[in-house]
Amino acid sequence: MFNASLPEIITGLGWGLGYFGMPHILVRFMSIEKPSMIKKSSIVAIVWVVISLFSTVMVAYFGRMIVGEELLTTGTQSMVFIVMSRKFFPAAICGLLLAAIIAASISTADSQLLVASSSFTADLYKPFFRKEASEKETLMVGRILVLILSAIAFAIANSKGSGAQAIMDMVENAWGAFGASFGPTILLSLFWRRFNYKGAIAGVITGFVVDLGWLLTGLTASTGIFEIVPGFFASMIVAVLVAKFTEAPNAKALEIFDKATAPDAD
Repeated sequence: MFNASLPEIITGLGWGLGYFGMPHILVRFMSIEKPSMIKKSSIVAIVWVVISLFSTVMVAYFGRMIVGEELLTTGTQSMVFIVMSRKFFPAAICGLLLAAIIAASISTADSQLLVASSSFTADLYKPFFRKEASEKETLMVGRILVLILSAIAFAIANSKGSGAQAIMDMVENAWGAFGASFGPTILLSLFWRRFNYKGAIAGVITGFVVDLGWLLTGLTASTGIFEIVPGFFASMIVAVLVAKFTEAPNAKALEIFDKATAPDAD
């Protein structure tokens, strides 16, 4: 029977904290047409998450019983879905199952590309470089940036040796950095009326610094605890303290918060 250590349990649970700070996930909530649709959307999202996570747990559970010894001894446990698909299904069905992996990767990749493009054009290009830029110009700049980022991503994915092997490490590091930096700020913005701009800035900076510092100093490897965990809670604590001991949000910000959280918001 597999007995997980405390750091492994903390790390496993810590991965869930990343969802609060993922741009390609948050943008789905930001794009909803009206607040009245949130309840229906939440039900759909929760049902889907329950189904997908239950399926993931079952794949891991049966995979350990059937091919656990084969994969664990070689350190290739991340291949469990692929190995079991090849083992139990005919070629046609196996091909569809393996195509699902590619589809999920493409879905995440295109979301990340679109978020990066829109963030650059809306938050950097137009405010700082070309304030008078037209909508057509910003659209073109966004498309060019998507092509550039796609080329960089292709070069990394197509590289041989350590470059290709390090892709999952890069994904893991990015997941931790985003979650630790933006997660606490998003949560506090949604549920704490007293939260302010200075608290948000302090929280984002603290989360990123602690997350990166934990990784670069080797604490992730030595403690076995994913860097998002200390980064997330450090960000949360600093954001709360800074917001608490600085001036309260202005009347306009409070009005927006009250309007958005009102029971009959629409």
